[in-house]
Amino acid sequence: MTLFSRIGHKDQDYGRSAYNFYAFARSDKWPKITRNRAHLLYGSISINGDTDWFAVSMGGEDPSRIKDLGQMQWSEVVATPFLATLPHSTTGVRTPRRGESYEESSEGRVTKVVAEHMYVIHIKNDEEDFYVMLRVDALEPSDNCTISWKVVPSPEN
Repeated sequence: MTLFSRIGHKDQDYGRSAYNFYAFARSDKWPKITRNRAHLLYGSISINGDTDWFAVSMGGEDPSRIKDLGQMQWSEVVATPFLATLPHSTTGVRTPRRGESYEESSEGRVTKVVAEHMYVIHIKNDEEDFYVMLRVDALEPSDNCTISWKVVPSPEN
């Protein structure tokens, strides 16, 4: 699936930059199925002019998290890493303090998009609780990224 940077393409809505893993679709393909609920956003925030960021929750009560597992191939994935979804202590993404990353200051809401990296996502909201692993197969900086992904068993079961 290819996602396009919302900011880079000056899109007014999330359509081509948002993905719903249950609908197997970007928001522009099946808006009635996704009910405007995106599990993953690409290019919706800009940090120092860089829009290559994934976001799973930009605030509110949604405790979903995403974590970069580093450069990996699918053949290297042996188990789903645990990713806690405790309530966030803040309501949004803030600028990091000295020595802190954006991943830390956002409490796992955002992470840098890097080609050939694998990510684990724990999606949790009032209707859903599941895990997804995804890999960035290709990246055109601040333009688009192509991902492969699959819903994986929860390590909590």
